[in-house]
Amino acid sequence: MNRKLLISLLLLWAGTVSAQAQYRSGGGLSGDNYHFGYVSGTVGYSMLHLSSADAVSKGNVGGAVGLGYEFRNSGFWTSVGAQLSFHRSSLLIDDYTRDYAGADTQGKDAVFHYRVSQRDEVQWQFVDVPILLGYYVQGFYVGAGAKLSYALNPKTKSSGTYNLSATNTEYNVTFSDMPDRGYKDYDFAYVNHNRLNVGVSLIGEVGYDLLSSLPTRNSICHVLKAGFYIEYGLNNYIARRDTPQPAIEPAATNATQATVYPYLNTFTERHRVVPFYAGFKLTYMIGGSRTARVSFHHGCMCYQ
Repeated sequence: MNRKLLISLLLLWAGTVSAQAQYRSGGGLSGDNYHFGYVSGTVGYSMLHLSSADAVSKGNVGGAVGLGYEFRNSGFWTSVGAQLSFHRSSLLIDDYTRDYAGADTQGKDAVFHYRVSQRDEVQWQFVDVPILLGYYVQGFYVGAGAKLSYALNPKTKSSGTYNLSATNTEYNVTFSDMPDRGYKDYDFAYVNHNRLNVGVSLIGEVGYDLLSSLPTRNSICHVLKAGFYIEYGLNNYIARRDTPQPAIEPAATNATQATVYPYLNTFTERHRVVPFYAGFKLTYMIGGSRTARVSFHHGCMCYQ
């Protein structure tokens, strides 16, 4: 081999090694550890998925606010945090009928018929612990993980009307549309509490750091991630009841007065209820690395 060519190759190799050493000492994808604190917020569309043929779920606005910690190294990132999330959804329930035996206004044995038109507004708040891991490069990021959710005073507002009629068991005569005897339509609006399990959801997000193209020499990294966030429940959120509530329950002393319970409270273990959420997420992070050498860079030094 020509001596000049050999020397040139050796010099090129030495220059490459030197450049790599400088790159590694400069931080970024060289292996330096980056630590961030973050605050986040998300707003989007939430709804419930039901394994029931008697109701249709309609979505509503949901969201979350949180804070936490993110670690980065060589394109890998992972985060853990705590957040407060808000879930709203509506249930449009098919009209249903329930019958109860009792005594009518004349003291005669009768069977009371309640035909119910009901709509439920679900309002649930959770304390969440989301855990994510993923990959980032030049401002772009993608991640997936899981979230644990503990419900805070979950409640459902049930509203609508029920129509009351009664059949005299002795003469088999049905009385209806008799307002003077109480056989008429009644409006109702009740707020009841739900019993929920600790939720486990699959979560994911993808997006871009809006500050990644800004030139700077600052050793403190500022990251502003904007992206799309999605989650889907893995386990049934409805807790097991020893005695599931009835859909409607008349008062012991007055059949015209009845309590209508949330539709979900009548579910058994065979009914599956899981949340779905998708929305826009904004996360601001601040942090850096103690070992990375400060130099001119764009956005966070972790991209260099």
